[in-house]
Amino acid sequence: MDQQPLINEIIEKYKLDPASVYNTWFIGSDERLKAFRAIRRGVSQVIDDIKTEKFGNDFKGSSLDFVLTAITEQKQVFEGAAHPFYWKPKMRIPDIYENQTNKKAFGQFLENCYYASNEDQLIREIIKLDGLKIKGLGPAVASILYFLHPTILPPFNTAIVNGFNYLFRDKKKLGSWQEYLKMREIIMKTNADNKDQLSKDLGAIAGLLFEIGSRNIIIEGQIISDEDKVKLLKQYNKRH
Repeated sequence: MDQQPLINEIIEKYKLDPASVYNTWFIGSDERLKAFRAIRRGVSQVIDDIKTEKFGNDFKGSSLDFVLTAITEQKQVFEGAAHPFYWKPKMRIPDIYENQTNKKAFGQFLENCYYASNEDQLIREIIKLDGLKIKGLGPAVASILYFLHPTILPPFNTAIVNGFNYLFRDKKKLGSWQEYLKMREIIMKTNADNKDQLSKDLGAIAGLLFEIGSRNIIIEGQIISDEDKVKLLKQYNKRH
């Protein structure tokens, strides 16, 4: 079945809705552009802190905390982006605070991505990091990487994954770099196929998936429970 007519319709709804993140965040916010510079500087500081052993044993108050604070300030698309990085000592996740080997590996990963100049280098670094199997360090990191390479790596969170699954009738899961890379391939192709309607910056299509995943855009054939209908009505009234 050709999905293009459906995608065209969804993109049109997305762009015409003044309350959508396309209008409130992607094209309507100078703060978004400033955030790229601040986050890039912040990532550089994280790299330096890890190299010089100034990066502490907790997320709170660290240079990584600064980076994620700057990201979570980017409207609701990145709300909750910091949660996967909170140090949970009972579960030892993400294991990049007290484990010095993992901490250095994470710092090296960020540095290699920071200076990467092409897609192949970035994918290689992700695969390498995934191979280390650092507990709790999954594709939530992609929300940092997006601000370093917005035309190559889309951000990643629960709403974006849900939107992807609704739109493409898929069952991609959170927490897996392999799933992220598979999602990315489809996102990149869809973005290329709709380049005149979206943007080279993957924030536009990520915002679209976010809106679908948040049920702000309902796809034809999507089954909605009565309970969800009540929530959606409240959500709609809040937005408009």
